[in-house]
Amino acid sequence: MCRYSFNSYKPHYVCFTCRKTFKQPILEEMIIQNGDWDKYRKAYINYNSIRSIQYRLDHPKLINRFEKEYRNKKYTCPNCSSEMNAIGKDFKAPKKENIKEWSIIKSMYILGNTFHTCGCNGPGFIPREIKQYKEYLESIKLEYQSKLQERNPRYSEIELNDFLEYWNSKLKELVQELNKIKKG
Repeated sequence: MCRYSFNSYKPHYVCFTCRKTFKQPILEEMIIQNGDWDKYRKAYINYNSIRSIQYRLDHPKLINRFEKEYRNKKYTCPNCSSEMNAIGKDFKAPKKENIKEWSIIKSMYILGNTFHTCGCNGPGFIPREIKQYKEYLESIKLEYQSKLQERNPRYSEIELNDFLEYWNSKLKELVQELNKIKKG
């Protein structure tokens, strides 16, 4: 059963500088508290409907405010004022003193791994040791390399180039993280 579908849970954010996590208000609750729910609903619920599109076109100042205050809201750490990162509701932070685990979590985050799930299966694999993490990255590297060998005949030349560019960029990021880890 998807536990997040029945209750609202506050999203978790992490400050990698302080090695702390913080829960932030639920977006919908903030919108309702500020008295913007009806306007927000008209602008974003059924996003691709003609009414919603027209509403956004008719109210550019309002939409700019919504984008800044709600949809692209940046949270800063209350301790150090660094920008915090949305990490997902399933994230369980290691102890602050455990710098190795924090470096692994940060590296995973840089590579696009977060802990956003429906709540059924938990956060997934989180390596606790650098050796485990290297093995994990090496296995992902092999997956990315196999993706680069794929040539789906349904792809147009443009789609194929986009596909290859995407997997090349993912592989490049992964190799950079592997090199950081190998250097120590």
